[in-house]
Amino acid sequence: MRNELDYRFSIRRLDKSTDSDYAAALKIYNETTPYEIKTNTNEITFWLDRKDNTDPFESMFFVLYYSDKLAGFAMMTYIKAQRIVILEYVALETQYRVNTVFFTYINLLESYLHINQYDVAFILNEVSNRHNGSDIDKESQIFSKLLCIEGFGKIEAPYVTPPLGTNNFESSFDAFLFAKSSGDVHALERQTYLEIVKAIYFDYFLVWYEHVLPANLVNEYNGILQKSFEAISRKLSTNGTVPVLYVECPILLNNTCNIKTTGLPPATPKKSKVLLYVVLAVFIVICPLVVAWGYNYVLNLLGVPIGSVNAILGSCLSACLTTCATLWVTKKKR
Repeated sequence: MRNELDYRFSIRRLDKSTDSDYAAALKIYNETTPYEIKTNTNEITFWLDRKDNTDPFESMFFVLYYSDKLAGFAMMTYIKAQRIVILEYVALETQYRVNTVFFTYINLLESYLHINQYDVAFILNEVSNRHNGSDIDKESQIFSKLLCIEGFGKIEAPYVTPPLGTNNFESSFDAFLFAKSSGDVHALERQTYLEIVKAIYFDYFLVWYEHVLPANLVNEYNGILQKSFEAISRKLSTNGTVPVLYVECPILLNNTCNIKTTGLPPATPKKSKVLLYVVLAVFIVICPLVVAWGYNYVLNLLGVPIGSVNAILGSCLSACLTTCATLWVTKKKR
């Protein structure tokens, strides 16, 4: 019977596309992300390798590990001027796509921002509202459940996702922005919301595609963004504020999400420590003998009688044995 099980979650930020785990993580992303929200992997590779501090945004790519095994891929982007982070992708292998795992990785990504002292006003996520919410991709269905529990509020204002290039026509659709800050924000000024959308469109997406689209298509793409931004601006009331709602949680209220994410991730039996203890025991027995033989050999070469250093040698061996025994007992108590 296994009496000890554990879950171990970790993330590691990728620095370059030659990283040994990058291709495998990108494969998970490619196989699990719906076409209409999937960024071209060649573009991801380009921005992973690009290092230019003058860019108005910083895209961050992560490998996700579960019990030391590769489990997925994540991406988020920091837009510098508005101090906003877009949580874009958390792509996981099928067996890990449960609430416990999603929650943990989202928390680890947020912790990464905190520990590395990013100045963040809002963390944002786009959730599809295609056909008034009746035809949304599976990732939006999952995140609509998770974000409300994680303290994200729905910004009750029109939003259209920027297209992923000029030929993925399904990638631009009605959506809502969900936002999280250090404290609950129940309303935004109209201009604040427009500045957020403007930063997403023109500080992020336009700059991204300026570097990966053919030059003759950049103006076309800019025109698409301008048209969408103007439409959003017209739909917003000229007066008043934009509400941020925290009550419409599909887990707690009307659950229209048909993607099942309840359950438990696979538990990993803790590895037996018998081998460790055997090696340690051999070390405790053999090491002092080797040290004693070495001392004897060196002293013979120097013509020094071993009897004259017996006390020193005994003290050294005693200290070695005491240290090893202490480490063994400490580890066993843990």
